[in-house]
Amino acid sequence: MVRAETVFLIDFGLAQLFRNPATYLHVPLSTDSPDIGTLPFLSVNSQRGSTQSRRDDLESLAYTIIYSARGDLPWMSIRADREKILHMKSITAGELCEGLPTPFCKFVSYVRSLGFDKKPDYQYLHSILSQCSLATETGHLDEQRPSLARPRVKSDYTPIFSDRV
Repeated sequence: MVRAETVFLIDFGLAQLFRNPATYLHVPLSTDSPDIGTLPFLSVNSQRGSTQSRRDDLESLAYTIIYSARGDLPWMSIRADREKILHMKSITAGELCEGLPTPFCKFVSYVRSLGFDKKPDYQYLHSILSQCSLATETGHLDEQRPSLARPRVKSDYTPIFSDRV
């Protein structure tokens, strides 16, 4: 089995500051923000129109990890139906993380629990990902979950852009 030691995920094309550089205060929450990103990977709050913050970046990262590990997300078969996709994203962390190392469910649950301007505990999240890596390396995956097969990753999704730069 060929195994990649490191995966780099970099996309700063739509990056923005989460704090005002002059006041150092968190950007305010708005509930009428446009979608920015790729629909299957948008966080639930972002898809509902909330301003994106660190919690949304982490939720999108979780979706990216799940997609990279399994080659699919539960809502990928639904094309361009925003409401159905949003409804499907409300599945439990356990259902969403099926087939992944058991600790990853804690990652998703923690990220989903974050408030808009709450600073994530990155050390805690890193420790969870380290546990997942160790579980994968040693083969100690949850026996009730199916083993991970090498996924066929598809990349035919078009990002959503707004007039915001």
